Amino acid sequence: MYKTVWMIKSLTENTTTELTWYHFGKEPKFPSWYMEEGKAYEIEMIWNFKLLHTPNLFFKCLTHFYKIK
Repeated sequence: MYKTVWMIKSLTENTTTELTWYHFGKEPKFPSWYMEEGKAYEIEMIWNFKLLHTPNLFFKCLTHFYKIK
């Protein structure tokens, strides 16, 4: 179980967003559903760390829970 945090800068709108994603994979792939067609993004991975095995975190990883700030 892993937690990955990306900083996403939209080059067309000059906005910055933080995306936190819980998943099972060791090598995270950026979720393509976030990006919109016709826009340019700069994406930087800030964190990718292993989580403790708790029922709450397992459920978050199972459902690919994400949080956008």
